[in-house]
Amino acid sequence: MFFTRYLKPFLIIGGLVTMYAGIYAVNPESALREMNNLPYDSNYVFLFRHWGIMVGLMGFFIAVSAFIEQWRSSIILYSFLEKLFMVYLFISNFFNPETAHLNMDFIPFAITDIIICTYTLGYWYETIRIKKHQA
Repeated sequence: MFFTRYLKPFLIIGGLVTMYAGIYAVNPESALREMNNLPYDSNYVFLFRHWGIMVGLMGFFIAVSAFIEQWRSSIILYSFLEKLFMVYLFISNFFNPETAHLNMDFIPFAITDIIICTYTLGYWYETIRIKKHQA
């Protein structure tokens, strides 16, 4: 089955891509300007850095869960919920005239999170089917 067969590479690649958000913790000014086309406001630097380390560490743990099977279920669940909320935020603001111009700069993040959420759902579906056939 596709999703269970390629879970390990998916976790490694998805984790590395997610880990890239750590740049917001290291250099938020450059990350906001180069990756999101947004101005930097030093009044909110702690929020940018917190978000960057939080998502960067999420990516790290996603990648590590490819090798530590005991961590997988918890990491995958948390990752799915975190990414699903990001997708929700993107979609719910997509048609908002006040934020629509910003959404274009967040499309790569939204696509990444949609792919990871979809793959996770496929993995869970296959896992349930496998368990039913084994019973």
